[in-house]
Amino acid sequence: MKKHCPRIAAVSLLTRILDHRQTLDEALSQDQRFSALEGPDRGFARAIVSAALRQLGQMDMVLASKVTGRNFEQLDPDVRNVLRVGAAQIMALKTPLHAAVSETVEAARGVEGARKAGGLINAVLRKLREDDLDVYDEDPMSVWPADFQNMMVKALGEEGAAQMARAERYQPPLDLTVPKDRKLYAERMGGEPVGPTSLRLAEGIVENLMGYEAGAWWVQDVAATLPVHILSPKKGEAVLDMCAAPGGKTMQIAASGAETTAVDRAAKRMRLVEQNLKRTRLTAKCIAADATKWEAPAPFDAVLLDAPCSALGTLRRHPEGPWIKTEDDLARFPQIQARLIEAASKLVKPGGRMVYCVCTPLPREGVEVVEAFLAEHEDWSRAPISGDDVPDFVSSITEKGDVLTLPETTDIPDGCDVFYIARLERRQG
Repeated sequence: MKKHCPRIAAVSLLTRILDHRQTLDEALSQDQRFSALEGPDRGFARAIVSAALRQLGQMDMVLASKVTGRNFEQLDPDVRNVLRVGAAQIMALKTPLHAAVSETVEAARGVEGARKAGGLINAVLRKLREDDLDVYDEDPMSVWPADFQNMMVKALGEEGAAQMARAERYQPPLDLTVPKDRKLYAERMGGEPVGPTSLRLAEGIVENLMGYEAGAWWVQDVAATLPVHILSPKKGEAVLDMCAAPGGKTMQIAASGAETTAVDRAAKRMRLVEQNLKRTRLTAKCIAADATKWEAPAPFDAVLLDAPCSALGTLRRHPEGPWIKTEDDLARFPQIQARLIEAASKLVKPGGRMVYCVCTPLPREGVEVVEAFLAEHEDWSRAPISGDDVPDFVSSITEKGDVLTLPETTDIPDGCDVFYIARLERRQG
């Protein structure tokens, strides 16, 4: 067995995520077995874990059907994770069966709880076929746990939830926000212009891409750019980005020529905003403070509130979400969002505007927060969003005049993340 084995690292990462409820990013940054890998081995371990998480519900059902004499869920957690690593190779990555089985069985010897289960692992994996997941093509939501399926159907309906589940199965493209010379970068990088200012690449190592050092662009899903386009900051206006980190929307506002202020309660994340501004040669006043308590020296012409949320709209980038987020995790956000929108409204001058957005499809974090706010504030009203505001996302405009982007509510190939966006105006006087 190799000293640093990508399959053992993949098991370790799955253990952190599924058994200890770490996010994928947390697991990748903290796991020593993964950190010890280099080059292709590192990429392979990450690919295995990503593939397993993207169709975990379906893979577990296939594996359960191949285990005889016992219940899959009653197996040692290490054994289950080794089986998932093997299944991901065979059914998702299409690794040749013999190689996937033999290497995974060998790797099991280096996993504490699976060392004595080589025979079972070998027997189960040899029953798998690369087309075993095809039977679930008509049931895309089976990638998720049952409770999560029910929640998403309640929030979006059958078709909306199915859209999100289908999108989760595939690695998303890399979107860059390019405020200037997008056509030039598209030609030289082989990318596809999408949305108002985005450039879409199939993939890429960000730091090695043309224009990175020059600060010509930053990474940001095309849907995440829409709140600023809807806010429409203008040169010379005083504009606040509330809950600003990591700074994508701050940079968009600054690129418009507006006098930009960015506030975030996390000092560490605020430093990331400052670093991003420095690289892109853009200017904003950065303040580390609790936005619900912060007092501005003067009201703003416009405020963008990208509120903390469950982030369930980014499952195609973070497919671990349905498996690690509990109802208690999700239930805390509406109260936080209500406090923030109240605080944000007090920072807008009469006649000014505010955009509220969250990267989640759950109504209790989106439209219900906005409706509750409007019901209590007669001096505020909804400013309906039109097709002119979001020309590539007209079908994402709701009956109320808000926007809810879903992966298939745009003509842009490969879709987008999910964002809820509402634009509000404060009455003069």
